[in-house]
Amino acid sequence: MAKRKLHTRICDVLEIEYPVIQAGMGGFSDPPLVIAVSEAGGLGTLGAAVYEPDTLDEAIREIRKGTNKPFAIDLLLPDSLKDMEGISKEGLMKYIPDDYFEYLKELKKKFGVPDDFHSTRGGALWTSEGTKSLIQVCLDNKVPVLAAGLGRLGWLMPECRSRGIKTIAIGANVKMALKHVEDRVDVIVAQGFDAGGHTGNIGTLAVVPQIVDAVKPIPVAAAGGIADGRGLVAALALGAEGVWCGSMFLLSPEATFTEGQKDRVIAATERDAVITKAISGKTLRQLRTPFTEIWDKGPKPPLGWPFHNLLTLDIVDYAYQHQDQKEFDEILVTPASQATRLLNRRRTAKQIIDDMVEEAVQILEEGLPKVAEWK
Repeated sequence: MAKRKLHTRICDVLEIEYPVIQAGMGGFSDPPLVIAVSEAGGLGTLGAAVYEPDTLDEAIREIRKGTNKPFAIDLLLPDSLKDMEGISKEGLMKYIPDDYFEYLKELKKKFGVPDDFHSTRGGALWTSEGTKSLIQVCLDNKVPVLAAGLGRLGWLMPECRSRGIKTIAIGANVKMALKHVEDRVDVIVAQGFDAGGHTGNIGTLAVVPQIVDAVKPIPVAAAGGIADGRGLVAALALGAEGVWCGSMFLLSPEATFTEGQKDRVIAATERDAVITKAISGKTLRQLRTPFTEIWDKGPKPPLGWPFHNLLTLDIVDYAYQHQDQKEFDEILVTPASQATRLLNRRRTAKQIIDDMVEEAVQILEEGLPKVAEWK
């Protein structure tokens, strides 16, 4: 069968074959997935939220050894570095109430995490110096694309432009999207409530066309519950020129996901992908776990970002370090969109993209399913 062609402006801007961008998914999209997606014709994206400057540099080098095609680095950024000046990981910890540290001890005991275990994850994600170091790694390596999964790129645009780095920013509403217009980014992602991971509160079907209209002529990629060719065609019908997809890649062998996590995604219904603040303090859609249930049902409400993220690091990181044990695998952070019933089989990243494009082109060629008549 001849290879399908599907081309939009986003393909031209990002220099990719298909208008399919893999979401950053910090912690779940490491070099193997980035390489596989880019090699398959999409834009692979490394979620840098869990990286330190030295490991990010290593990861970029590994990606470049695996592919000569464009890829992106996704960073969580502030609107301005001024927002982070004078902040340190230790300083942030001082704002966490003492009773939450006592409660953390109870939770460690409940989940079998040693009381003396403390996460060694550095402070790159929460401090201005750490953030600047991560950015500098991307600039020094002249990465093809820089994406802001959170925050704004305006204060970075001169540096990106001078190095030929393309930019992507995410908006969950028109107000945020217009800030990205002001920053003159290259592509804006309109992300709906249906999405896995950190997400907004407006549904995909409603938010995409509103953002498309508001940001013209900047091309828009739709995100949120899109997991097959039908979703891609629907995004195009809404005025988007591509898609930003994360959950559909989670069942691939290249994703940093355990077999237990994959099994739980396959078994999940659309009602199991819930919004919780149990992990980071921000609204995040993931599969319900015993750990999220404790925070969602009390007795203590989650703290806000970044304090709750810092508080839960010990349990989250211990679980990842001991994921070979069933009791810890079952509490791993497992982001997933509301398209869970479409995430029903294991496929390689290439198969996922090929199937999406094949289905989308078939629909575009043959027209809408025969469900309506009109004149």
